[in-house]
Amino acid sequence: MKVPESSIDLALLLPGFDISQIHRVLIVKLSAMGDILHALPVSAAIGNAFPHIELSWVCEDIFEPLLSGNPFLSNIITLPKLKVKALKSSSYRSDYLRRLNEIRSCKFDLVIDLQGLTKSAIIAYVSGAKYKIGYHWLREAAPLVVKAIPKRSESVHVVDQYLDVARFLGADVSKAVFPFVISDAESEYASSLLKSRGVDSEKAFVVINPAAGHPLKEWGCDKYAALIDSLWSDFQLPSALVTADFAAAAAVEQRTHAPFANLAGKTNLKQLGAVLQMSSVQICGDTGSAHMSAALNRPVVSLIGPTDPDRACPFSQRVNVISGRSQCGKRCSWHHCEYAQPKCLSEIKVDNVVQKVNGILGVSQSATI
Repeated sequence: MKVPESSIDLALLLPGFDISQIHRVLIVKLSAMGDILHALPVSAAIGNAFPHIELSWVCEDIFEPLLSGNPFLSNIITLPKLKVKALKSSSYRSDYLRRLNEIRSCKFDLVIDLQGLTKSAIIAYVSGAKYKIGYHWLREAAPLVVKAIPKRSESVHVVDQYLDVARFLGADVSKAVFPFVISDAESEYASSLLKSRGVDSEKAFVVINPAAGHPLKEWGCDKYAALIDSLWSDFQLPSALVTADFAAAAAVEQRTHAPFANLAGKTNLKQLGAVLQMSSVQICGDTGSAHMSAALNRPVVSLIGPTDPDRACPFSQRVNVISGRSQCGKRCSWHHCEYAQPKCLSEIKVDNVVQKVNGILGVSQSATI
């Protein structure tokens, strides 16, 4: 029988490695929202392929809800966000070191670093695991601690790049499974919240998220307001606005004439997921809620400027992306623009978005879908 190439590569990278002798595995993906959602299929792939493995995940405290209920995880470990200034506090240092000691006491056989930064490399090192591997993009101090799984040219999207680690171990990654679990209680809360603000969760409605992690990724509150008005006037399609950015929510509200449900600050991560799960489509920039909709198999119209849409778009929804990246200069990136005023997202017009929504939902003059 021919030995799979991955088995040959694995033996070269990790001499003596035998997956049947690996019993405790720790996935390190600390942040952020979208990145953790992208990494979820790794837990499903490993859990399905190797039921003998006790799989744990370590993340920052705030993101624990993204992992709760995941049937492939035996344990979720949380850490406070690592801040250099906070290390001056003895209570912070004591808490952080205590949690690191808890990780070491678990006696992991294998650590999978899907963060690839110094903060994740520290955890990999402290774990004491014999084997420490990560996906191909290791930065800062991570290459000193973690062995990178070779990049596959076929894996363009970041979800596929993370899954390459599970593939390398011998797991079947032919289908990405996102074990992001929404409870009945969270769905009931979301439905009641929407109803209290005039949106029937059993009928078609659109979710709008006007904020993103960086200003260069934001389309503009004036355009989102015009979009809400257009969807309502053209199709009687109501909108629900979700964001933790109260300033952005207020700016949209000031500019909008049509009725809409302002849910800013009214949901936790699971309740947000429930709202997205009920929605007909979400419209947003390159932000975490886009990837939550994708994980829940809900349509997303993603408005992308400087980000590479092939790598970072909502998974399996490249066709729904509206990208202005062709307007970016050679020195532009997701955190830097070479122009005085960014051109990429300004090229995306409200009509472009309305047409895309119409193409996804097939709405005409009323939202009766």
